Amino acid sequence: MNPFKAILSIGLAMTVTQVFAADSETSARDYIDAMCTLTGNWTGQFEQYNETGLFRTSRFDAGFQCQPDKDVLMETNVFFQDEGTVFSTLKVIFPTQQPSEMQMSYFYGGMEKVYFFQSRRLEYDDAEHWTAARQSAGKAHETDKNPPVSRYTHIRNGSELTMIREVKPDNRSNEWALSAKLIMQRQP
Repeated sequence: MNPFKAILSIGLAMTVTQVFAADSETSARDYIDAMCTLTGNWTGQFEQYNETGLFRTSRFDAGFQCQPDKDVLMETNVFFQDEGTVFSTLKVIFPTQQPSEMQMSYFYGGMEKVYFFQSRRLEYDDAEHWTAARQSAGKAHETDKNPPVSRYTHIRNGSELTMIREVKPDNRSNEWALSAKLIMQRQP
């Protein structure tokens, strides 16, 4: 075998193994425990993307609270749009009976939507250095007949938190598209 092809084959095999290992189910409770290290107030920049790139930016404030048993995460968000519009959301996330599944009740504009996610990845060094990802589980609120597949990755590095939201139109697609990015700093 050509040495170049052998090296390329080994590199490809290692890449596929790493991607597969990084995208496997993990415990929803462990995911929520990691997210609970965010308890407190954060502020930063919210970026929305569409097919052509960066679409809109706005200031963003978030607050995280957890119940003492760390089984329920509550996240409040306030978005400050450039044109002066302000809106807020509330997310309540808790594990379901399935070990890797969590439910999110999402409140916005006086309405509630319910979404289900699978905990897909948790790399935890310590309470201030970790990466956690969740992906939509194919179940959604009855008003969303064909919701896009969404993946949320949170990367905590000390007092900075980056959240990346990617979407793909359906389960048949292998392509993820950047939908939003948040870069936040912990507030004293």
